[in-house]
Amino acid sequence: MVDVHVALLAFLEAELSSVQFYAGRSEPPVGWRLTGGNCIVFRARGGGPDYDDALLMPSVQFKCYGVDSNGETSELASWTLYRSLYDALHNGHDGDILHAQSETLGQLLNEPDTGWYYVLAHFSGMIRVT
Repeated sequence: MVDVHVALLAFLEAELSSVQFYAGRSEPPVGWRLTGGNCIVFRARGGGPDYDDALLMPSVQFKCYGVDSNGETSELASWTLYRSLYDALHNGHDGDILHAQSETLGQLLNEPDTGWYYVLAHFSGMIRVT
């Protein structure tokens, strides 16, 4: 069976090369610093195979932490990063990713412990089982 996180990571790194990605996570790793620039964390939150077991159809949660020119997360930078993710992933396809679409539009939130802004969004897709 294909690893959903690995397939999505390969697709996203090709589409958004200047962004740091952390796959299989719900928050940046301990020690991540804003000086590293924009980051997107994502993890599969459910889904299943199609009827023929040829595809996996996961639902994936994304958190977009946009970093501004002052080295801080900001509402605007997070929205801008989310829009880049949306443009790359909604109706996107390449390689093992046969199709992806937005499940929910982004919601601006902030982490209670750090105050970091991020946009939370969910996408679903069809990934070829190889």
